[in-house]
Parts: sequence; structure tokens; C-alpha cells
Amino acid sequence: MRKITFNFKNLVVCLFLVLSLFLSAQETTFVPQKYTPTEPGCVLPVGEFEGLVSVPRALETEAKMKAGATPCATFVVNYTGFTPEAQAAFQFAVDIWANSIDSPVPINVNATFSSLDPGVLGSAGPATFLTSSASGSQPNIFYPAALWEKLEGADRGQFGGTNDINANFSSDTNWYYGTDANPPSDQIDFVTVVLHELGHGLGFTGFADLTESFPDDIGAVRETNNNIPAIYDTFTENGSGSAILSFPDPSAALGTELVSNDLYINAPTSVTQFGQGGTLPQIYAPATFNGGSSIYHWNTPSFPIENINSLMRHQVGAGSANHNPGPITLGLFQDMGWSICSGALSVEDITVSNVSISPNPFRSSISINLSNGFNNDYEIGLFDINGRLIFENKKTIENGTIFIANLDQLEDAIYFLKVTNETTGTSIVKKVIKN
Repeated sequence: MRKITFNFKNLVVCLFLVLSLFLSAQETTFVPQKYTPTEPGCVLPVGEFEGLVSVPRALETEAKMKAGATPCATFVVNYTGFTPEAQAAFQFAVDIWANSIDSPVPINVNATFSSLDPGVLGSAGPATFLTSSASGSQPNIFYPAALWEKLEGADRGQFGGTNDINANFSSDTNWYYGTDANPPSDQIDFVTVVLHELGHGLGFTGFADLTESFPDDIGAVRETNNNIPAIYDTFTENGSGSAILSFPDPSAALGTELVSNDLYINAPTSVTQFGQGGTLPQIYAPATFNGGSSIYHWNTPSFPIENINSLMRHQVGAGSANHNPGPITLGLFQDMGWSICSGALSVEDITVSNVSISPNPFRSSISINLSNGFNNDYEIGLFDINGRLIFENKKTIENGTIFIANLDQLEDAIYFLKVTNETTGTSIVKKVIKN
């Protein structure tokens, strides 16, 4: 029989190694830094009437919602003070976002419908910001709660609270609760405002602020107590290409940047979706700093209300509706860490397959037939084989068809017809023959 010898020294060494490994594991457990705002960071005021404009849902989103398909994300909304029609419109907006972004973790929203300050349509923001150690996240960067949970793949309950977004909406506004994106000229489209505010809650926000002082105003863009920026701000730069985070913080130099009207988002997917030959999408940085509006909206002149990317402008007026988050916003969200639903980022509403030209060859007129279902305005351009523009016009589609007449003066030749959707900015080019 083998004799077992007890070696006390070896036992002590083993216990020491086990204890060291345990303490090492305890020391490397990541505990996120956290910041909880005292109020929603973004406020949406009433804008002026700019005309009757309707930007519908993305076709893929519309098809999925009508079919009752399983969305990419689950929103759980705690409603306070909502009327049944307001709640139904709110849920419609929620469903658009649920079919635009992808998350394995439910997104919890506290939504309140009550009297707000005069002229304010709504306000919203993340309930909490946290730093993350998840794969693909950036160190020492604050992520909004819903995005943090998506990155971590778990609810943040262990770090206090489960609500992700706080949102408030005015119960005194003359709202349009329809879901067809066609509000009358005297009503504000509720779905548009809810979509807008949820966009802030999901991450279209940060900590930029300006403190009035003499002789120079002092700007800051990091959360004061933790000296940590939000993920949104990591993509912000000025027209010279200097990152906003490269300026001393706080400082007068940073304050000058915040009111320069010269700030842009340089996020690769967002820039690609902008599709302006490398030009960056501009954000709202007016000469007078407006807390709750400045920095965390797209620049108003750059994105008129009929533009597909106009949802996240700093105001919403009566008569206009946008039920599409917009490709540059979704592109920015993807660069921040969100996953985007299949088809939600595509704006190919006019393609070779859904545009037909007849007759071709033509003699004096052309009918352009579109099967994309968009009742938008289109810009029509006719180019010769050398690329010279010889005909240009703006047309409104009628019953799926755009009709162009009085072309009989053209020489018999090969031409290229360019059709551009003025709402989405997408275009298609078809070769046509005149004989």
C-alpha cells in the first residue's frame, strides 16, 4: 500500500495561490462609473410653420410593422397621464424605433404626459450614463443606459435602477395623433415629437454646456464630476478637423467652438449615409448657446423639413411630420455601438428594379413609373452623353407616375435620365433614347 505523506508547507503554498487568484479576480471585476442627470438634457420647442411636409417610415419598417413581425428591440413603457389616443400614437413611435435599432435587453422608458413650460413640446434624455468594459466599447466614455445595456448584454439593475429613458410631453399642445404622417397646418405631429425625444434618450445627447463669464464664456463638454465625455461627443469636430475633445475642458477656447456654427459629426457610417462626397453632416451650434438644443441636434439650414434626416432638428412646427429616424442618425447610432435592424439603414427607395421608363425610345414625352409607394417630389434631370445638363424640372408624382412632355425639340441621341427623391436624396440614372 502506498503511503500518503502530508506536507504542510505545500498545503500553505497551494492555499496562498488560490487566495491570490481569488483576490486578483475580485480586483479585476469592473465597476462602471455612473452619472445620473437630475433632468432630461434635451428640450424641444415649438417651431414655425414651414409648410405641409410628410416624411414616411422606411419601407422596410412599414412592411414589418404591418405584418406584425417581431421587432429588433423591445421597449417597455411606463405611461403616466396619457390619454388613450396619445398612448396609441406614442406606441406607434416606439414601434418605429423598435424596428430600427437592435438590442437583446428590454429598453425601459418612463413617459409622462403633463403641462410643461409654454412653447415646450417635450424633453427627454437617458436616465443614467455609465462607463463600459464590453467588447467594442471605448474606455472612460459615458454611454447612455439603454446603449450600455445593449453593449453589456444585461440589465443594469445591479448598479441601481432599471429605467433607461425619461421623457416628458406637453398635455397642453394641439397635437395630431394620427399615424399617417399627414398633420394639418394647425397641429403638431405627436409621433414625430415622440420619435425625436426617444432619439435623445437612446444617445443623441451629451454634456456640452456654456457658462457666461467675463471676458470670455467658458465651455465644457465633459461631465463635471467625473471628467468623462459622452460617446456622442467623441465624434464631434470643427470645420478644421479638430476634435471637440481636444480643447482644454473647461475653457474659453472650447466655449468659442460651442457657438461657432462650425461643428460636425465625423462618424464613418453617418458620413457614408450622408453621401455628400466626404462632407460631414453639420450639427446645431448657433452663435447664442441654447442649453437643451445646441450641439445635440442636426443643423437646421442643412436639413430642411422635407429632408429624410430632419427628425433630429432642434424644433418641430405644425403641419410637418417625419416618421423616419434618418440614415445619418442611424449611421451615428451604429458608430456609437447600436446594432441597426436589417433594412432600416437603407434609403434605396428608388432603384433600377422599381423605376421604369416608357416609351423608350421616346419622341416627345416620357412617363416615369415608380413602385416605391412614396408620394414625394422628384427632381428630374436629363443629361447628354457628355454629361451636360440639358433639361431640369421638379415634379410631384401622381398615381405612381411622373410625366414629362415637350421633349420633341431634342436631337435624336442617347441621353441619361436622373430621378432624385427630394425627401430622401436618393437617385437613380436610366439610359433613354430619343428618335
